[in-house]
Amino acid sequence: MAQLPLSTVINVSVSQSPAGIGQLNTSNIALFSDEVAAVSFGVDGYKIYFSPDEVETDFGTASNTYKMALAVFSQQPNILANGGYLVVIQQVKEVQTIAFGGTPVSGSFKLNFDGTDTAAIQYNATASAVQTALQAIPALAQVQVTGSIPAGLTITFVGVQTNAPLLTSNTNTMVDGASAPVTITIAASTNGETLGAAITRTKDTVQYFGIMGTSIFSSADMLAAAAVVQTLNKVAFFVTKTSADVAPGGMMDLLRTGGFDQSRGLYYGSAAEIDALVMMASYAGRGLSTNFSGSNTTQTMQLKDLIGVQADTSMTGTIYTNCQNAGVDVYASIQGVPKVLTSGANSFFDQVYNLQYFVIALQVAGFNFLAQSSTKIPQTENGISALKAAYRAVCQQAVTNQYCAPGQWTSASTFGDLNDFLDNIAQTGFYIYSVPVAQQTAASRAARQAPLIQIALKEAGAVHSSNVIVNVNA
Repeated sequence: MAQLPLSTVINVSVSQSPAGIGQLNTSNIALFSDEVAAVSFGVDGYKIYFSPDEVETDFGTASNTYKMALAVFSQQPNILANGGYLVVIQQVKEVQTIAFGGTPVSGSFKLNFDGTDTAAIQYNATASAVQTALQAIPALAQVQVTGSIPAGLTITFVGVQTNAPLLTSNTNTMVDGASAPVTITIAASTNGETLGAAITRTKDTVQYFGIMGTSIFSSADMLAAAAVVQTLNKVAFFVTKTSADVAPGGMMDLLRTGGFDQSRGLYYGSAAEIDALVMMASYAGRGLSTNFSGSNTTQTMQLKDLIGVQADTSMTGTIYTNCQNAGVDVYASIQGVPKVLTSGANSFFDQVYNLQYFVIALQVAGFNFLAQSSTKIPQTENGISALKAAYRAVCQQAVTNQYCAPGQWTSASTFGDLNDFLDNIAQTGFYIYSVPVAQQTAASRAARQAPLIQIALKEAGAVHSSNVIVNVNA
């Protein structure tokens, strides 16, 4: 007997929640390297590592890149405790220029890289067309071209893992308006990419949070990079081995006076540059090891151990005082025991680190709430309450991991209901307030914006030192 399907009466469709994004990892460290890598590094311009052994294969044991990677992974705990990784990013080491001896009106030419020709490039090709022709060569998949013909072209070798061979030209049939040959001259410049430019180029290519380099940067390069980092949810590390750099007006002091608290200054007065770099890598590997999803997991760097690093033997009272005033952390001996000594003059490291985690967590929570709705979030108090609940979960986790804690609000800045504000800070450590939907402007409602949501957070303090008074009664 023929039967009709159940869907004739009852039709069921399944709605699945849209995908969100994962939490950005605050333990991922980018090591910007200016050293030559083996072919095994690949042609992507960066490579992710979970152990120093892999770095050894690509750079060798004598390289700064390997020695710093070893320092990162040797700490206890280290970035692996939070599922982090080390990504080595190669800075651009070479730029080549192409000059044209005239204005071509016809013809074409080819460029040759390490024995491989491009397709024919027409006399009136744009920089984009030249770039496409070069990128067709596998080793130049990320090369960048700017400029024009005949004014001149600039070839930036991104992702080339050896010192780039000089380009050559052949099959040049270009002529000018007088039918004279148009010559091509190619020259190389060894001016490398600045750290700030490297960060700008790669910040959206691979995810990383911590930043450091395989050399000690100049003051100009450091400050330019610090200005870039200050606009991002990232933390950079810079080290010096020169005592003048931590004196008033020195390059490390300029991080403090410039307001660059997301760039952390370190001092290690070694004779060899690599020793200071290893101290920095050890500090970063230890400092960025926090797993914020745990309970009571936030940490301060004060009096922490750096595995594999000896105490700074150059430390004097004057240098230490200058470091304290400049906001520079050191690794010094206390009664023969090496320990990190921190300064809060440019904010304490953990204050900056924890705040950046919190900002990132809020961004992800807010995005996922909006993106994972299968219908829509109503522009009502109920809808906004649900959005605030996503932010509240982040605040509650910040209390759990001890970034913030209940306490007394001492700032003059408040918002919302004052009694609710103070009670929430005292009882929970945070307060969330939004302007009522009814008070939104017509333009904001038409743009489908949520009302302004404000969060007050009471940071949990930390004990770094102690004073004791002994009263003796004979």
